[in-house]
This record gives sequence, C-alpha cells and structure tokens, in this order.
Amino acid sequence: MGLGDSLRPLEERRFRLLWLGRVSSGVGDAIVPIAYAFAVISINHSATALGGVLAALTIARVSFTLFGGVVADRLPRRAVMLATDLIRAAVQAFTAVMLITHNMTLPLFFVTAAIFGAASAFFAPASDGLVPQTIGAQNLQAANALIGMSRNTLNVFGPAVSGGLIALAGTGWVFAIDAVSFVVSALFL
Repeated sequence: MGLGDSLRPLEERRFRLLWLGRVSSGVGDAIVPIAYAFAVISINHSATALGGVLAALTIARVSFTLFGGVVADRLPRRAVMLATDLIRAAVQAFTAVMLITHNMTLPLFFVTAAIFGAASAFFAPASDGLVPQTIGAQNLQAANALIGMSRNTLNVFGPAVSGGLIALAGTGWVFAIDAVSFVVSALFL
C-alpha cells in the first residue's frame, strides 16, 4: 500500500468529515496531558496530587467505557459523539477560565478530570463504530490505518507543542485550545 492508497479514504466525504473531527479532537487530547502536569503541580506542588487527578480521569474513563460502548450501540453514534464533544468542550473551557483567572483548585481538578474521563469513554466506542458506516468496504482497512497513523502522529508531536504553548501562554490556554478542538470536532461531525 503506497502513500496514495493510504490517503484514498479521504476521497469519501463522510469519512473525511469523521476523520477531520477525530483529528481535531485528537489535537487537544495530545496537548493536554503535559498541561495537566504543569497546572496541577503549580496549584498543589505535589506529584501525589497530579497522580490523583490523572487517576480520577483514568478511572472514570475505564469505568464508563463498557457502558459507553452499550450506549454507542443503542443510540445514534453521531449524536453520542456530538454530545461528548460538547461536554468535553465545556469542561475544558471551564478549566481554562479557572486557570487563567487563578481560581482553579485541586478539588475542581478532580471533578473536571472525572467528568472529562467519563465523557471520553462514550466518544471512542461511538467513533470506532461509525467508521464502517462512513467508508466503502474496499477502503475500510486504509481508513482505520489512517486514523491510527493520525492519532500516533499527534501523540508524538503533541507534547512538544504543548510545552511550547505552556512556555508562551500558560497552561490555561492549552485547556482553551483543547476546548476549541472539541467544538471544531463537533462542527465536522
């Protein structure tokens, strides 16, 4: 499979919009982990607090993933994805405002991380289930490969971009960019 073949799924409009939505939300997902580290430590000065916030996010995501898959199978997948994008945008916008105004607290980090993690648990199963509905069978393998390649590329470059953004503007603005990324994702969906 050549480079041209791997991009062929983008010729199909429905998949292209789904892919653009996933890449948009993936940009924010790739830059936020570093911002979490700097933001939590700047508020609490404790690696234990950071571990607790990340645990709240992960436990919520893991706890709700099975339920998220059931919901994604029973409700329109696009609607589930739109709802989770809007919830995640609101959570990250709230976090950004609280950080920028210096009003963020550790308990708020626990709450926002848990809500964000739970919402993310609904997005992934709905999105994965929607891919075959947006692409022809002949392009399904290439479509899945393109999604994986895009996600991995974002995961490689996201932390570096995040570090630069934190140095230039601060952690609150990284969360603001993440919030915007979810709104852009919702628009594509």
